[in-house]
Amino acid sequence: MRHTKFVSILLLCAAAVGCGAGQGAQSKLFPASTPSSNSNNNIAGLTDNNTSAANSFVNQSNGNLGANNVSKLNVHSLLYSGATTKIFAHLMLWFGGSSHMNVGYSSSDAAQIQRQIADMISRGIDGVVIDWYGPNNAVDQATKAVMHEAEKHAGFTFAIMIDAGAMGNACSGCSSQDALTQLLQYVEKTYFGSPAYFTIQGQPVVTNFNVDGSVDWQKANGNLQTPPRFLFQDQGGFAHAMSDGSFSWVMPTTPNYGLEYLSSFYQTGLSFPRIETMGATYKGFNDALAGWGSGRAIDQQCGQTWLQTFSQINSTYNSGRQLPYLQLVTWNDYEEGTELESGIDSCFSLEASVSGNTLEWTTIGNENTVDHYAVYSSQDGQKLTPLTQTQAGTHSVDLCSLSLPAGNNSLYVQAVAKPMLANRMPAPVSYTPACGAAH
Repeated sequence: MRHTKFVSILLLCAAAVGCGAGQGAQSKLFPASTPSSNSNNNIAGLTDNNTSAANSFVNQSNGNLGANNVSKLNVHSLLYSGATTKIFAHLMLWFGGSSHMNVGYSSSDAAQIQRQIADMISRGIDGVVIDWYGPNNAVDQATKAVMHEAEKHAGFTFAIMIDAGAMGNACSGCSSQDALTQLLQYVEKTYFGSPAYFTIQGQPVVTNFNVDGSVDWQKANGNLQTPPRFLFQDQGGFAHAMSDGSFSWVMPTTPNYGLEYLSSFYQTGLSFPRIETMGATYKGFNDALAGWGSGRAIDQQCGQTWLQTFSQINSTYNSGRQLPYLQLVTWNDYEEGTELESGIDSCFSLEASVSGNTLEWTTIGNENTVDHYAVYSSQDGQKLTPLTQTQAGTHSVDLCSLSLPAGNNSLYVQAVAKPMLANRMPAPVSYTPACGAAH
């Protein structure tokens, strides 16, 4: 999208259950691993690319992380306790053509769409808002493929965001008003009938990005058989005459990593309690690699911007005053450096060692990006046996308290990151049980 507007107490737990949770979790246990991550119980499952990003994708100068092993902990756990928020990812479907960056895949590839939706679901995402550019083009064909794939996953929904770029694709030589009318009629005919289309109280939801401010939305709406709910943009979107709510975005031209903008947006939303608020979280912004870039940036702060955008929500909303909807900005806008698909770099690292019968690890970086640590053993350097998990802040394990086979063991410690951030696992350390009799 062309933007105009980031040694303590040992807890002994069964590896399949775990020991801790994020803010929004319903339990104090570590969330269970998903099939696409730690439950592989082998080295590759904990270190190889486990995302829908292309395996060939490498780190970029705008802050995009190369294909990585990313935390699959549920993104809802970053929200306040008791949150009922529905979380969407903003999805671009324009990759694979010559007019956009080569990210190693085509958005029109049905297998890639299948991987992306599976990846989103594995991270706890409830649906997508599709950046749509009108009918009869590659983005529209990919949108139909997303619709068909979403219909295979109960509870996963999609919505259309009409991008300003769609206005020129609606009809040749027509007015902006006629273009909007034809776009909405096409969306109604093509997408509203899908059981996976996102609705509020039975009405399909449509958002827009920078559509011509002179158009008459009420007039366009009058030409539809199924009037949708319109979500407009930013604080002013709440006051639009046809507004059913508004969504926030990433704002690189505002101070304090865009947090002041988000705070004002949420406060404005609270003053419009009868219509919907869709918040935003993001890792950062950098349009240096975008063909339309103008040097705008929000630093990722090694994952802190991402966490701070959630803190902004959590300081405003609670279980008694819910944020109904949240949009992750974005799933895959690689060109503006907001993509979450390949994960977020926390700049965190660790190194393990053994002292006597104690496994220890030292860390570099901000540990608030870590959800917990997972300890494994291996005797063949491939297959892993889960041993225990410890909370962040705990940097040692009494090996005599664990069940280890006799002989040499390779011990691995993985820093399981908070949702969307990259996991980290250093080289193993060698250990032979020496606790009296071998366990």
